[in-house]
Amino acid sequence: MYFIELNNGVEIPQVGMGLAATGSWQQDDEYVTEVILKAIAIGYRLFDTASLYGNERALGRAMKESGLPREEFFITSKVWDTEQGGSKTHDAFARSLERLQLEYLDLYLIHWPVPAYTRETWEAMEALYQQKKARALGLSNFRKSDIEQIAAFAEVHPVINQIELHPYFTQQPLVDYCQFHKIAIACWAPLGSGSWSGVPLAEKPLVDPVIAEMADKYSATPAQVILKWNIQQHRIVVPKAEFLEHIRTNFLLSDFNLSNADIQTINSLNCNKRFGGDPDYVHKNNMTLKVPD
Repeated sequence: MYFIELNNGVEIPQVGMGLAATGSWQQDDEYVTEVILKAIAIGYRLFDTASLYGNERALGRAMKESGLPREEFFITSKVWDTEQGGSKTHDAFARSLERLQLEYLDLYLIHWPVPAYTRETWEAMEALYQQKKARALGLSNFRKSDIEQIAAFAEVHPVINQIELHPYFTQQPLVDYCQFHKIAIACWAPLGSGSWSGVPLAEKPLVDPVIAEMADKYSATPAQVILKWNIQQHRIVVPKAEFLEHIRTNFLLSDFNLSNADIQTINSLNCNKRFGGDPDYVHKNNMTLKVPD
């Protein structure tokens, strides 16, 4: 397993499992628990959920049923747009812990930037950090301007920015900015977005001929090539998978390394093609989405 040391000294696995829309959107039942248990058996320890995903309880059950000690896991959750701001953030965090049946989170993120609430949301999170209820604090989908806003007042430095990043959308200027400021990059939709997005497979980097050719060259799957492209550039990946073979191959990445030339070739596939929400415009729609109880 690969690890990255965050700027506060906490270590995070580089490969984890993203849990958005496991099964279906906000599904929270034994099926989801079973998928997570399969991943735990293969070796996954980083699980990335959010209050909005509606499956924190299924993750909590899987951790309990695994029989593994709590400290072996790295659990990330996120505060949704409707939960941002002072006491609302404290309440949202407490509900996440309750659903997960945990005493603390390893990483707590602001799911999307809402600049009007960023300061009081972050200060609430800083209080949770000081109380040792969260081992690290971070951001998701934050633009450079949003990070600059936090830098102006934050006492606790963000450790991570989780962003949409795949070979068709590399966000290199933002990545460079974050890495310069010692903010690690985590990639959601690292394979180019899940079925929930409605993006046809033919438009995703998973089926790009360049990626397919490299997969043949390294006797790997296209997904493994893309994930390794991220790993070798010191990024964290949380691909979603439900089928056992995908769960397994996404995790087992140690058999090969891409050449520097191949990494640059994949970098050059960038065409600024965003599959998910754009932080410039998504907030109004986000406010219509409900966090389940």
